Amino acid sequence: MSNIPAMYFDYYYNWYNFALRYDRAFLEASLESYKSFVSEERKTNDNKKIRTMMRASFDSTIRQKLCEDDVGSSLANFIDAWLNIVKISGYTKHDFFQQLLSFRSTLVEPLRDNLNRTPSEEIKIKGKFNLHHYKSIKKTHKTPLLVVYSLINRYYLLDLIPTASVINNLLRQGFDVFATDWGIPGTYDKEMTLEDYSHEYIENAVEKIKELTGSDKVSLFGYCWGGLFSLIYSATHPENVKNLVLHATPVDFSQEREIVENWTEHLGVDKLVDTLGNVPGWFVNMAFMLRNPVEIFLKYPIFFSEPKSFDEILRFFWIETWLYDGRPIIGEVYREIINDMCKKNLLIKNKLQIGDQIVNLQNITMPVLNIIGSKDDIVPPESSKPILSAIGSKDKKLIEFPTGHVGLCTGKRAHEQLWPKVGEWLAQRS
Repeated sequence: MSNIPAMYFDYYYNWYNFALRYDRAFLEASLESYKSFVSEERKTNDNKKIRTMMRASFDSTIRQKLCEDDVGSSLANFIDAWLNIVKISGYTKHDFFQQLLSFRSTLVEPLRDNLNRTPSEEIKIKGKFNLHHYKSIKKTHKTPLLVVYSLINRYYLLDLIPTASVINNLLRQGFDVFATDWGIPGTYDKEMTLEDYSHEYIENAVEKIKELTGSDKVSLFGYCWGGLFSLIYSATHPENVKNLVLHATPVDFSQEREIVENWTEHLGVDKLVDTLGNVPGWFVNMAFMLRNPVEIFLKYPIFFSEPKSFDEILRFFWIETWLYDGRPIIGEVYREIINDMCKKNLLIKNKLQIGDQIVNLQNITMPVLNIIGSKDDIVPPESSKPILSAIGSKDKKLIEFPTGHVGLCTGKRAHEQLWPKVGEWLAQRS
C-alpha cells in the first residue's frame, strides 16, 4: 500500500506529459490552418473554399504530429500508469457490473436492431454466436454470401437504413446473404482466441450455410477486422470458399500508419488485456475521438450549414449512433491481433500461427476482390493493397473508391456506383 502515492504521482505526471504533447500538436495544426487562411484569403473571396483549405491544412498537420513517436510513447506511458491505478482500485471487476446492466441490451437493443433494418432470421449455430439470414428479395445467384463483421463496432453499419444498406443492395442484386453477429462479449468470453473466431465460429457458420442452401461452397465478405478472419479461414479452408471479398481490411502493418495504428504500436497490450480482460468499447472509441477532436465538434455545424433532405439527416444520425455504439473486444483476440499482426506483421509474412496451423496466404487461390477507400483515415489504403501480391490467386482485382472508411458503407455515390460493381464481380463468379 505504501506505493499508492507513487502510483498516483506517476499517473498524473504521465497524463500531464501526454496532454502537453497532444496540446502542442493541436496548436501547431491550428497555426498551419491559420496560415492557409491568410494565404487563401489573398487569392479568393470564396469562403467555402477557404474553409475547406483551412480544414485540410489542420487535418494534415495534426495527423502528422500525432503520429510522432513521442506522442505515441507518452500515451502508452499514461495508459500504463492508469492500468496500475485500475488494478489497485478493483475496477478490473467492471465486466461483472456490465453483465448486471444487461437490461440495456434487453430494452434498447431489440429496438436498435430492428428499426430500419433489413428483415432477417436468426439462425443458431454451434457455439456462442449466431447467424443472420436476410430475407431475399430475389435469388438469382446460387453461391450464398457470408458477411464477416469486425469486432470493434456493431454489425449494422452495413445495414444502416434502407437507402444506405450494403446488405439491402446485395439482396436486390439477387444474392443470398448471411452475416455474423458477434453480440456483446462478457467476462467468460475473454479467453476466446483467433482460432475460435476464424476456425470454430466461421467454420460452423460456413457448414451451417452449406447445409441450409445445399451449396458446396460459400463466398466470404470480410469487413475491416472481419477481413482478417476471412483471410485466415480462406487460407486454411480454401476448399469451402468460392470467392473472397475484402472491404477496408488492414493486412500489411509495415506500411503507412494512421494515428490510432501508430498509438497501438506503442501500447503495452499484454498489460492492458491482463488487467481489464476484455477491452472496453469506450477505450477504443476514445482513441478514435482523440485522433481529430476538431472534426468531432465541427461535423455538426458543417453538416447543417446547408439544407438537408430527411434521408440525409436520418443517415447522418444513424452513423453517429453506430460510431458511439461500441462493444467490448474479447481480450485474447485483441492481444493476438495487436501483437502478432499489428506489431510483428506475421500475417503478410506467412508466419501467423493459428492453433497448430501456419496461415499461408499463397493457399488463397479463389477469386479475390479488394475494396479500399482512397481517403480512408482509419485503414490506410497502403496497408490493404499488398494483399493482392501476397495471395496465390490469379483472378484478383482492386477497387479503390474515392471516399473514406465509413463512406464506403454509407455514401450515396458508393451505393450508386461501387456496390453494383461489387455485385457484378460476384455474379460473374457465383
